Amino acid sequence: MKKILCLFLVFCLCFSMTGCGSEPESTENTEPVKSAQTEDSALEAAAELLKTMTLEEKIGQLLIIDVDKLVNGKKPVEDAIPELLEALDKYKVGGLVFYNQNIKGVEQTKTMLRQIKEYVEASSQIRIPLYLATQEEGGGPNSIAAQNDEIKSTGYISPSEMGKNMTIEQLEDTGEIIGEELLNLGFNMNFAPVADVVEEEKSIDTSAIDESVVAILGKEPEYIPPAKKVSKAKRKKRRRAYKKKLQAYQSKYERFVESFRENDYCASCFGTDEEKVSEAAAAMIQGMHASHTEEDGNLCTVLKMFPGICSVAKYHKLAPVGIDTGLSRLRRVNFEPFATGIDAGTDVVMVSHVSLNKIDPQVPCSMSSIIMSDLLRKELGFRGIIMTEQMDLPVITTRYTTSEVVVKAIASGADMIYNPKNIQEAVSALHQAVLTEEIDEKVIDQAVLRILQNKILRGVYPLG
Repeated sequence: MKKILCLFLVFCLCFSMTGCGSEPESTENTEPVKSAQTEDSALEAAAELLKTMTLEEKIGQLLIIDVDKLVNGKKPVEDAIPELLEALDKYKVGGLVFYNQNIKGVEQTKTMLRQIKEYVEASSQIRIPLYLATQEEGGGPNSIAAQNDEIKSTGYISPSEMGKNMTIEQLEDTGEIIGEELLNLGFNMNFAPVADVVEEEKSIDTSAIDESVVAILGKEPEYIPPAKKVSKAKRKKRRRAYKKKLQAYQSKYERFVESFRENDYCASCFGTDEEKVSEAAAAMIQGMHASHTEEDGNLCTVLKMFPGICSVAKYHKLAPVGIDTGLSRLRRVNFEPFATGIDAGTDVVMVSHVSLNKIDPQVPCSMSSIIMSDLLRKELGFRGIIMTEQMDLPVITTRYTTSEVVVKAIASGADMIYNPKNIQEAVSALHQAVLTEEIDEKVIDQAVLRILQNKILRGVYPLG
């Protein structure tokens, strides 16, 4: 089957590059396949379930965590280890995220995810099934298919190549193929597609990067001369020891920066034209939603990274970066693909840690009520789940405590927090914020209601 799909995609790509063939029929009115639940019935069922939930259960639903982080182990999680299952009972998180290091092959992945689902279903501590998410953009470095031969045999290519060479119909077909493969592996959520418009990279103040790194690694070692006169041999030995320390620190510094640097973010983007990016993102969403299995329902999509970060993506995980674009151009260019993706029915929009300097320069977008509640929710009309970017990135952890970020993000309009630095601290902070009325419990309820409705609608939480 995979060989057939591979040949199909290769044919489609070659066909489009030659410029032959007639225009495909418009997919603008194509409705994604949904579960047996309608939006209204899913909302009604979610509301009834919400009434029975404890505050602890509600707060758990607001968290989606990388599987390795949840167990805090030294080795990547590759199966349903006891430490993971114990952590699920303890925190009752809304979802888990798996990356390349967790995915070694088709059967291993299927077994791992099946065992997690079976444990959750049998657990007396957990009532709500989990989002089981991964990142499959179709190709390129940010793709589980890129480093796994058993998965990439479907013939995926990077979104940047898709945007150049595929028709809307081919993009939708590709989205459906990706969706079917992920569902068959056991996933029910995909951190894709990217709706960023490719823009020229903006230079940033490198001192801000250094500030973040030093806050975590400490300062560069300094040479301290001996307090008293020593022999020439001892001075040389002391110098050699210092140089060795300095080289080790510099090597550690570079590895740290490299681990958070986005070297080829544009490979995840469909192109430079907002209309084409809009059409491509919508087609991928519709294709992924069209994929379906009886066991897992439909795939949930995560549109990212609002409000568009391409010009500052390279170092945005390390240091505070701002976009100087005015609201008028943002609406005309940056927001257009997100608006189209919202209209196409994306389940989630992920909000980044960049700042919009002319709109709300004081805080990252992931902590801004102007960005999430006013622009994304009210102006763009998004009714789905707003998810933050990872909150354990240096750009956040070196400037805010876990308590500060989770309370501020939820109070400002986020529904799900991705990877708070300290999970226990995040849970305690949100619990305390409700008790002290810093956050109205109705805000928590509304976020959980959106999550439950989506899980029921997409078949993550099948009813009946």
